[in-house]
Formats: sequence, structure tokens, C-alpha cells
Amino acid sequence: MDAAAEIEHLQSIIRSYTLFFLVLDVLFFALVVVIVLVSIKFLKSKRKLRASGAYLRYTIQGQEEERGRIARELHDTVAQDLRYCRSLSEKITDEALKSELSDLLDKSVGEVRSMSYNLAPPDVTKNDLRANLVNLCHNFKQYSSIEIRLIIPEQVRMDFLSQQDNLNVYRMVQESLTNISKHANAHEVTVLVRNQIGTEEKGLYIFVTDDGVGFDSEAKKEAAFEIKHLGLEGMKQRAIYIGAKLEVHSRPGEGTQVTIIKPELERAGKEQD
Repeated sequence: MDAAAEIEHLQSIIRSYTLFFLVLDVLFFALVVVIVLVSIKFLKSKRKLRASGAYLRYTIQGQEEERGRIARELHDTVAQDLRYCRSLSEKITDEALKSELSDLLDKSVGEVRSMSYNLAPPDVTKNDLRANLVNLCHNFKQYSSIEIRLIIPEQVRMDFLSQQDNLNVYRMVQESLTNISKHANAHEVTVLVRNQIGTEEKGLYIFVTDDGVGFDSEAKKEAAFEIKHLGLEGMKQRAIYIGAKLEVHSRPGEGTQVTIIKPELERAGKEQD
């Protein structure tokens, strides 16, 4: 093979490899495009699922089931063990030590009972939000050093609330009080429950107000931190699930007000179970 033929042969090989890699690049680019489109579709579907009522329903039901399981474990194991330890402490001959242990165990049993009740109160399944809030505030006052006032005028209507409405409104108020006891450094809390006034949208209005340290709810970074830190995201999910509105207003040094609004007309056409 002469030089010209050899050069032509090499050029043919180069053209073949060039075409091969060109086709390969096109296929690779097409594959990348397909992967990106599938990923975008998947993310959109995931966001749509997360925003759907079904996702919220299963999430909240799962939370309630887990609360119930933990409450039963606390009652059936930890509380029983503490009571057994208390009976054993009665055999101690040192009266001072026996008294100290007895007081400590009584306090621990009370705290476990309180945690178990807060996780899954036996009466919260009753379709009676008024009674549930009375019990909730009573327990809050009993186990914290914060004064609390519950104001529910006798004429307040709650009959339009479903069992799921009752449960989730209760949980949002409960979480608000938990946040106050843990973070607010407050001296007084007021829980006001009323119906609409004047031109307000028809429904149930609940205001949980404290005189604690507060935070800057208008500052985006700080507010985002507080939402995560104070568990407000879970409250927001519950509000969305039952068609309620959740508002949080706070200023440093001026306390915090959590507002829950459950419109009466939101139930129309909405599946509740």
C-alpha cells in the first residue's frame, strides 16, 4: 500500500471514529435530557403529592398512631416500673432517704402520666372541643408555672366541626402551649375562642397569646428558623389538612400570638374521616 492509499485509509478510520463519537454524544445528550425531564416530572409529582390532602391525611394519621403507641409504652412500661420502684423504696430503713426517693418517684410518675396524656389524651377523641380545651388548659396550668386563662363564651358555636377538625384544632392549640412552656419564658397565657365578629369570615377563631420574649416573625431568616424550631410546620400542615388558617405574629420582647381560623363553609365538599 502506497503512502496516498495509507493516508486515505487512516482518514477513513478517523471519519468512522468521529462519526461513532458524534452519534455517541448525541445519544448521551438525549439520555441526559430524558433523565432531566423524568426528574422534573418526578419532583413535580412529589411536590403535588406532598401538597395533596391524601399525603397530609396519611402523615397526620401516622403521627397520631405513633403518639398513641408511645403513650401506651409510657403507661404500660415506664410508669409501671416507676410504681414498682416506689413499692421497693418502702423497704428502705433510712427514713430520710426513703422520703426523698418516694418524692422523686412520685414526681417521675406524675411527669410520665402527664407526657402520656399529652401524647394521646383519652378524651380527645370525643367530639367536644370545648371540654378538650378546658382539660388541656387545666393540665398546662398544673404542670407549668405559667398562669393561663381560657375564654370560651357560652354561645360559641362549634357544632360544624368534624371529629378531624376537633382533633387537629386541639393539636394546634396544644403545640402552641408546648412552645410557650418551652421557649417563651412567659408569665401569662390567654386562650380566646370565639366566632366571627362583624364582617369576619364565618367560622371559629382561636387566639393563643403570651407575654413572653417573642421573636421577629417578620424577618424571613429568623422566621424560617422559628418555624422549624418551634414545630410550626406541623401546625401548618394540620391547618392545611382541615382547611383552616394559621397565623403567627410576634415581636422581640412583646410576646407571641397564634391565630387559628376554621371557616365554617370550608367543610362543603371536603372529605373528612
